[in-house]
Amino acid sequence: MFLFVTVAFGFRKSNELIRGPQSDSYMKAANRYLSGGDVYVPPEPISYWPYPPAMLLTVAPLAFVPELAARILWGALLATCVIGSGYLITTTLLAGVADQLMRKRIAICLLLAVAVSHQHILSPLTYYSHDFILVLCLAIGFAATVKRKEIVAGCAFGIGAALKVTPGLFFPILLIQRRWKALVAMFCAGAILTIAPDVMRPQNGETVMAGFYRIAMNSADVSIAGGGKWPAWNPLAQNLSATISRWTMKTPPGEDREHLTDWAVVHLDDRTRSQVTVVAFGIVLGMIAWVVLASGWKFNPKLSPLTRMNEIGAVACGMVLLAPHSSNYHFAVVYFAIASCIIAVMKKRDPFLVVICIALCLLGLPSGRDLIGHYPVQVMLVYGKITCGALFALAGCVRVAQLQRRERAAALSFAYSE
Repeated sequence: MFLFVTVAFGFRKSNELIRGPQSDSYMKAANRYLSGGDVYVPPEPISYWPYPPAMLLTVAPLAFVPELAARILWGALLATCVIGSGYLITTTLLAGVADQLMRKRIAICLLLAVAVSHQHILSPLTYYSHDFILVLCLAIGFAATVKRKEIVAGCAFGIGAALKVTPGLFFPILLIQRRWKALVAMFCAGAILTIAPDVMRPQNGETVMAGFYRIAMNSADVSIAGGGKWPAWNPLAQNLSATISRWTMKTPPGEDREHLTDWAVVHLDDRTRSQVTVVAFGIVLGMIAWVVLASGWKFNPKLSPLTRMNEIGAVACGMVLLAPHSSNYHFAVVYFAIASCIIAVMKKRDPFLVVICIALCLLGLPSGRDLIGHYPVQVMLVYGKITCGALFALAGCVRVAQLQRRERAAALSFAYSE
């Protein structure tokens, strides 16, 4: 039934795929860049192009073709990223599994993960967002890590960080794991792609890199919803700081319509809210660190692909939760965490993981305005439905890492006893 509802909802949303509102901002940024203008020009710097300089390399070619052809090419690129990501994830997980029954079960778990995260998958396709490029970068990094191709893995993570900054979370992870080749490759790939737009097309005024720092990075405060750049109270923002703000600040005028005059759970002053957000960020970072360190203080290339996927999933959750702004279409990367939890439940019926998976399924049910109405959707967004899903997925990754650590300890103990 869950799969049926998901597929039906997918067909319902398919008529929106051609409009791709995000592609308008990409086209404008490409034209400004190629003409030597300021990509981050006011009065609409963030609403149009808040992305790092390297992202211009993916959209600049669209300026040389008609708009319809540009939309088709961009859609083809996203479709290629979806197919490529699915292929890499599936083949990497199944490569070392000889048991045919287990192979089928893992494949079914991956499909179930698609069903659970279908809103995050459909959303970037609906809006022609670039987020599946990041998913492909993580999938390449995952496959390369399992195959012990450290330079390829580092380059994949570096490209992702150059395109969206948040994959930069992999840098301290590689440092903790002492994966020096991957660390150097990530730094070099990210640095080269960051300066490439200015080298390939020098601007008339300030450099693209300086413009990005001025607009998107300078004076950004991660403890404030939107980093000081986006509205603090925004139901579409599902990053952790934005959800905490909606829980703890008085609803602005105009947003208190429909039944409730104030959506806040509790009122906090700005300083206290900022402190609560910093503590929440610390907890998220601690959970990610636990997942990574559960496999040992030194990187062990012999660990299973499921362990590596769980690590990727935990970092992916951190990418969207800790970002200054994350909308629904940015959460496609959470698929790694959801798939890791579902596969773990298939292998071991751990009660905590079962509860996590049930919560993920409930939060993943279709919730379009045309299905359940505007008000219920507004309530779910205001109180952070998508944020809670990512938090549940991260908690699941922590539990999976704990169970995997116990299994390795038990196997080691058995080997010593022999």
